[in-house]
Amino acid sequence: MKNLWFDMDGVMTVYDIALYTTEKAGGTPPFLVPRSHVFATLAENPNLMKAFNELYQEYRDDPKVSVNVLTSIPVGLLQAEHTLDKFEWCRKHIENFSPEDFYCVSVPKHDAVIDFLWPLTKNDILVDDYPKNLTNWVRRGGTAVKCVNGINSYNDLYTCIDTRWDPEEIVKTLKEVIGQ
Repeated sequence: MKNLWFDMDGVMTVYDIALYTTEKAGGTPPFLVPRSHVFATLAENPNLMKAFNELYQEYRDDPKVSVNVLTSIPVGLLQAEHTLDKFEWCRKHIENFSPEDFYCVSVPKHDAVIDFLWPLTKNDILVDDYPKNLTNWVRRGGTAVKCVNGINSYNDLYTCIDTRWDPEEIVKTLKEVIGQ
């Protein structure tokens, strides 16, 4: 079984650095303000989401490939709010969304899969924009695909996709990675 894991922040959604800085909200980053619901209202990366939805629908009933959301949240008082907001975002933006395809964790992604599901193998493919997540995923046995999103850059360590590519090109590249 091939497992395609998509990160949300900076991959499925547009990364907004202003959410994580203290310039607004009286010195508190907006994502730490209770009831701000910033994760429920993030803008989607349209080309990436078209590609995601195409893959999600195509492999929905395929026993050989699963397409999932794997996102992380900070531990703390807003953990439940952030989880519900990200879940709600998925319900709004993923066609025929199934809760069983949503994994929201408060530990590093590679640890979450290893600790709660199974040991990572080359068949576990993470699509993420954050180099630390990609590096740790590969070190633990998985395959990484770097999502270039306009604020990060390409490298030679991983297969790359770009949120500015046509959805068809994103789908083609990911299918090559999963061997389809």
